[in-house]
Amino acid sequence: MKNPKVRHAEPSPDKRRLVIEALLAGESQDAAARAANVGRRTVVRWLGQDAFRTELEAARVAAFAEAVGLLKGCADLAVKKLLELLKSKRDSEARRAAVEILNFAFRGIETLDFEARLEQVEKFIAEHSAGGRVGLLS
Repeated sequence: MKNPKVRHAEPSPDKRRLVIEALLAGESQDAAARAANVGRRTVVRWLGQDAFRTELEAARVAAFAEAVGLLKGCADLAVKKLLELLKSKRDSEARRAAVEILNFAFRGIETLDFEARLEQVEKFIAEHSAGGRVGLLS
């Protein structure tokens, strides 16, 4: 029978980082535990802790932001390539490039419009909730 008062020494922050990196790479809990040289139970226990889940989510957001940054860097090259293809002598290539350019333009306009409308809604909510009114219709 286990002693409920037994306290586990927390492995180093480096081991936590290794577990987080493994989990973000899509590894299983078992593989993440092996990567950090900790037991699977330790990984499960950490995943049950708010602080660890917060660390994991922050690392996930940072990794995603880094990936988006890399994509932004490639966007300029992609636009230049589409513009080159737009001038292609082959009608099918030029047509496909034109369609892609128009699709991206429309999505960009929709996104900017959505953001502006969302800002208006947020401003409305902030203005009307400050006076004690909570809902949009109250």
